[in-house]
Amino acid sequence: MLAQLDQLRAEPKLQQFETQLRQRYSQLASKVGQMQAEMTRLNALGARLVEDNELAAEFDFSNSPPMGGPMLEFAGSSQPENLFFDLNELEQQLGLHKKSLSLLESWQQSHHLATSSYISGWPARGPGVWISSPFGTRVDPFTKRKARHKGVDIAGKEGTPIRSVGAGVVVWAGERLGYGNLVEVEHGNGMVTRYAHAKAVLVKEGDVVNKGDEIALMGSTGRSTGSHVHFEVLKHGRQLNPSQFIYRKTNA
Repeated sequence: MLAQLDQLRAEPKLQQFETQLRQRYSQLASKVGQMQAEMTRLNALGARLVEDNELAAEFDFSNSPPMGGPMLEFAGSSQPENLFFDLNELEQQLGLHKKSLSLLESWQQSHHLATSSYISGWPARGPGVWISSPFGTRVDPFTKRKARHKGVDIAGKEGTPIRSVGAGVVVWAGERLGYGNLVEVEHGNGMVTRYAHAKAVLVKEGDVVNKGDEIALMGSTGRSTGSHVHFEVLKHGRQLNPSQFIYRKTNA
């Protein structure tokens, strides 16, 4: 009689335990499903990122990442151990995929910066804009003697926008002896561009500029005979002929 009473008392507890267990199974299965969906999303994102670039061979998002270890057998897919195993395996795969995507995204960001910092084009364009003095030896407009001109003078109407010919960081923005109001942009890899004699400077030191950003307005400050921008290109401190960059094709 006492055994029967104990059995009757145990049945509600057993039913409650079974209900909780089913709910736990359902939560685990749902979690595995969510992680599988995340894996699918990451695979698709990875495939788009590696498409048409040189890292495609190094990142294969269509297959599972290389893994190893002893074989573990389970009685069936409904066993809780199997669900935990599936969950752990998916977490490992997600971690590896996210690391690979993070590395790839970092590479693409640096690649984009390298592409946008490619120096090319005119620092000023518009009606009446022309090269008034080339790079190299010339007769100095003040001394009337032969002198080396370390940049290119591009004449134009006062107030004409002066634009950066590549992405970079502004390292000088203000007056400098002989240059008048000057903007100097560092583009990386030892490349620097200078924009002198500006009427007004529109940026400050430390600003990050993109290719084509307006950085100053054309004027005639400093050692100048009229409205123009004196444009210099330097590599590791040595002046290069800016004309090769002015007429350079845009980097694809």
